[in-house]
Amino acid sequence: MMKTKLIMFCLVSSMGWPGSAPAQVPAPKHKDVLNLQQRYKDLSCALVVIQSGNKLGTGFYISSDGDIVTASHVLGDRIYSEIGEGRFQITIPLPLKIRIKNKSEEFDIPATTSAENNADDWAVDLALLKTGKPAPCWLRTGDDKLANPGQHVITLGFPGLAFGSLSLYTGIISARLKSGLIMGTSVQGKTLTATNDFLRVQIRIPTGISGSPIIDDDNRVIAVVTNAGAWSQGLEALVENTNQLGPPVPQPNTLNLAALMAQLASVFHDYVSPGYGDAVPLSYLAKKATQDTPKPALPSH
Repeated sequence: MMKTKLIMFCLVSSMGWPGSAPAQVPAPKHKDVLNLQQRYKDLSCALVVIQSGNKLGTGFYISSDGDIVTASHVLGDRIYSEIGEGRFQITIPLPLKIRIKNKSEEFDIPATTSAENNADDWAVDLALLKTGKPAPCWLRTGDDKLANPGQHVITLGFPGLAFGSLSLYTGIISARLKSGLIMGTSVQGKTLTATNDFLRVQIRIPTGISGSPIIDDDNRVIAVVTNAGAWSQGLEALVENTNQLGPPVPQPNTLNLAALMAQLASVFHDYVSPGYGDAVPLSYLAKKATQDTPKPALPSH
């Protein structure tokens, strides 16, 4: 009888109590840091596909309550309106519903009440969604101020050309920088550039990876992917100016070189990563979700 009870106790210890709460993704054992197969299995439950109107991107859980972090441009195009000298109002036209798909289910959340309207977050390309649905698991947050060039990192996301399949990428942090990347153009026609810090990562970042977590070797998220490769002011101006001209009028035996270059620039920006991208440090998120402490599988006594 004693032996039977002991076996049953061991089984419960390994499985947890029935209906136990979801847990934070644990840190990998030191020997498992480069075991990417195991880390993929451990982390995949925290990743989600986000569809907001015609926008698709990646997000990830950061609390047991189902709070999701992503890049704000995944929710929609940011609109900047100048309201004073050097001051801008930022809005994102949201659809009625945002669709979330995690490892086990797919559901809609009301956009206007779930997306936290925070101009500071949106300006640096971060957004927080409060789904109100328990998360399968969630990522711990790390201190991005301790991140240094040369540090090994990974990311997981849903690239468009992988047809919704969760994909893992590995690389390093190559620099901390203020990139001066173009944020957008205000309705008054003023070009705005980013002034916040970025972590540059040497990872090939295709379309759909926006909003993916940059994860350190302790399985903690330290930044959020925002840009794939370079997007200079020259390329932005070329595309913008060509778009303002309207569709080119076909002429026999002529080649609209500017329109062709603009089209190539857009394809480059949307689909091609030259092997690096930029990520926004998670510390810029104005209101992080509470980090829950997982309940033990068995009572301490």
